[in-house]
Amino acid sequence: MADNRHLLLLSLGELITQEISAAQLVERIVDLVVKLLEADRGTIYLLDEGHGELVSVAAHLPEIDELRVPLSEGVAGHVASTGEVVNLPSARHDARFWEAIDQRTGYQTESMLAAPLWDARRRLIGVVQLLNSKRGRFSEADAATLADVAEQAAALIEQTTLRHELGWASTLVEGSEELADEAPQLVLGESFNRIVGQGPAMRGVLRDVQRVAPTDATVLLRGESGTGKSLIARALHYNSPRRDGPFVAVDCTTLPETLIENELFGHEKGAYTGADATKRGRVELADGGTLFLDEIGDLSPVLQAKLLNLLQEKTFRRVGGNDLLRADIRILAATNRDLEASVEEGHFREDLYYRLRVVQIEMPPLRQRGRQDLMQLVDHFVEAAAKRHGRRVDRITEEAMAMLLGYGWPGNVRELENCLESAVIFSDGEISPSTLPLPQQGRTRKIRALGSQTDAPPDRFVDEPSLAELEARYIAWLLGEYDGNRSACARVLGIGRNTLLRKIREYGLE
Repeated sequence: MADNRHLLLLSLGELITQEISAAQLVERIVDLVVKLLEADRGTIYLLDEGHGELVSVAAHLPEIDELRVPLSEGVAGHVASTGEVVNLPSARHDARFWEAIDQRTGYQTESMLAAPLWDARRRLIGVVQLLNSKRGRFSEADAATLADVAEQAAALIEQTTLRHELGWASTLVEGSEELADEAPQLVLGESFNRIVGQGPAMRGVLRDVQRVAPTDATVLLRGESGTGKSLIARALHYNSPRRDGPFVAVDCTTLPETLIENELFGHEKGAYTGADATKRGRVELADGGTLFLDEIGDLSPVLQAKLLNLLQEKTFRRVGGNDLLRADIRILAATNRDLEASVEEGHFREDLYYRLRVVQIEMPPLRQRGRQDLMQLVDHFVEAAAKRHGRRVDRITEEAMAMLLGYGWPGNVRELENCLESAVIFSDGEISPSTLPLPQQGRTRKIRALGSQTDAPPDRFVDEPSLAELEARYIAWLLGEYDGNRSACARVLGIGRNTLLRKIREYGLE
């Protein structure tokens, strides 16, 4: 039993690293616990404090979609009210047994085992309940095991971002309790681990993911740099029928054009000098799973043609090879570029554009996601950074939170995460304005309140520069502002690093 319990906890631990839906997470926990303790059925209830009820969110209940149990009724209600682990060898002869559920489902309960689910602050979040031991009755050892597993399962859920959807308020951000109370209730299947956000903009994105993930459709993810397109790509994979296959990501901006084809399609032995053995490319490595092409707008025309063939025929050739190989893959792509403009300018193939945008999901910039999402992200990133660096952070001051809410976040969620990681490292128990590495007012071009309009640019056009001259000046100015950091400049410009390097050479800015 101890070995099986260890394997169960390892299985649960693997789940929290994936962008699976909340529904999938709790369903897998139920399945694993039922298997471990040899029960016939299992249920996880979560606490609905507003209505004083336990709500079944994952259960072996083919007869009905949902059970709501008042805290004053049944064994689950008793466990929630008292925090006790309850083991009933003969449930029907116990006064705590609520027969109305069996009457509703037509199921006959004989033995029952139930344990509470606690968060880290010993607040009840739910109950896990097992019915009808396949060995006749549950033993005291089974009860001890369930209590242990329930504690671990609750801790694992708490490590995920799903705790925000479960209504757990932050202990760092003042006023988060009110926000949790005001938050619209999400259907559990509409939330995904590692993706934080309950605002209208993100709810729309997550509903699209929920609808599209089970299909094999090609998806084009669009939005500014740092908005989380790669997380959504992973959510599409881990909630699809291909979830057990590989998820292979390729950033089209990180490799020189001469290497991207080899990286994608691999090469045959002897294809070029130094090709001493056949190498499988990312397309082959993704067989049976998902291939994610990030910053697709930076591909060369030659590679665009080969990608079009891959999308249409699901076939390809290795570099230096003649054999036509077949790829069983789903393709997801992402870009922060205006592909429509690139098509008009002849830089991006129109036929490829239409092949990629079978389904299109637009990622909202952080400045459009609202106060509630930003506060949840702050809480999540501070806790994660504190754990990673072994630092303790007890609170974020009101002044620091005001600065975070008032900044425009041109780098979006990625910039917020980096900012808070730095703040955690330099904090002494609390995050204050002095620990936040935000640009000073007047030095940044994008400080504005969340959701407000960008100020008009200063009048610098008196000499009527051409568009190319204006672009060259702006790139030169950015290089100065970011101390020559070309990756940072590329993120601000919304283009790939290779594209920026080409422009730097073109304008003689090296």
